[in-house]
Amino acid sequence: MNFEIFQGYKQAFHFEEVEVIGKEVCVEGDWLHIVGMGRKTEGIFLYVLEEQPPWEENQIWKPDRTNRERMLDRKSEYSGNALHINKIKIGNDMFQLQGGNCGSIAQRDLVESYFFFQQMMDGGWSIQKGSRFYQLDWKCMALAELRLADICDNDNKNVKKLPELSGEVEQITFGTTSRTHIVQMPVKLECGQTNELTISMENGEKVICYINNVSVIEMFKEAVNQFEDKDYREKMLKHITQEQFEGIRKDLLGSIERECPEGMGYFAIEYECSNDNLNAQFYNAQDLDSVPQPKEGATSVYMTADKPKEKTGPHGLRNRRSTVQYAVPADTTFMNAELFMLLETIPEKTVRF
Repeated sequence: MNFEIFQGYKQAFHFEEVEVIGKEVCVEGDWLHIVGMGRKTEGIFLYVLEEQPPWEENQIWKPDRTNRERMLDRKSEYSGNALHINKIKIGNDMFQLQGGNCGSIAQRDLVESYFFFQQMMDGGWSIQKGSRFYQLDWKCMALAELRLADICDNDNKNVKKLPELSGEVEQITFGTTSRTHIVQMPVKLECGQTNELTISMENGEKVICYINNVSVIEMFKEAVNQFEDKDYREKMLKHITQEQFEGIRKDLLGSIERECPEGMGYFAIEYECSNDNLNAQFYNAQDLDSVPQPKEGATSVYMTADKPKEKTGPHGLRNRRSTVQYAVPADTTFMNAELFMLLETIPEKTVRF
């Protein structure tokens, strides 16, 4: 660090204006501290502090972890609430947010954190001694920076001045998010066979997953057929040249061949779920307990369209498809798998204070 670098930091982290809010709210047991707004050259941002699990400075990457261990580690990662705020009502004004970033203060450059807190304090911000954030270690605290939408003047080039807030924070709207439920239920997938799986959720709910059909999809064969389809080709050539079409064909078929070559396929499971907000994720049992090996060349995953032809299944519920992305010979008739997780869609919600 020298004075030249210090001045560069000061300029980079400088606010043209700040508007202090200093409101603490509790959302389903988790606390947020809404610091305020700041205007910079690139836009106007809302800043929110959030408690998070301790950040370990010396995390050790373990190259010998299995796929199961890697996914369980990702399950434990903290996503928080602040980053999912998409609207905030302050007094009579509703502000739309369009995403941003959130990270541990301990992982940020401390000079950046210093300038941020110093400018907010100069604007009148403080944390009361009784606040849970007052003595909270910075390694347990995250700062979210969320951009306000449509804050430009009439020529749509220059950022307006900060809005004059007309009151207290009255409500916060969180966008649609998801939650992972680890199940790890062994299941034998048999082509052409049905099955019924009952899962006990953490809240005591019994969820039934009806497996209506199991088949093997030959990805390479399907892709070749698609590119040879006359209607598909004509539709594509309305937007791209013949040369571009052939380039896309070559790249995509090459990508599929690396993952699921000709003569191989993926197991596809058509199912219904008694809870419409849950989506089942199936994995090959052997693959879960193996250590992934590096592959030569570019790696990619070709995702199939997880939408079966029929919208409604035989049990009157929404019909869905889950694909096990583990290549097997196309004539394989069964697989030892796991219903590894359920992904829960959490709809948009508004919390009022």
